[in-house]
Amino acid sequence: MSRKLFQLNKKGKFSFLELDKKAAMAIQNHFKLTNYQMLVLSWVKGVWTGILLSLILHYFFDH
Repeated sequence: MSRKLFQLNKKGKFSFLELDKKAAMAIQNHFKLTNYQMLVLSWVKGVWTGILLSLILHYFFDH
């Protein structure tokens, strides 16, 4: 079975915002997530990125 996650039929300007929206909708539809679950997922991703960044900076500045 073949699935189309993105339908880029528009001819014209390439919009990163539109691509981001389509990617978020593809993730939400694939994993059957609600809007609240997507919000929690993005919050957890932000916290995880912040933790990793702080660990990397701590390693470089304290050693």
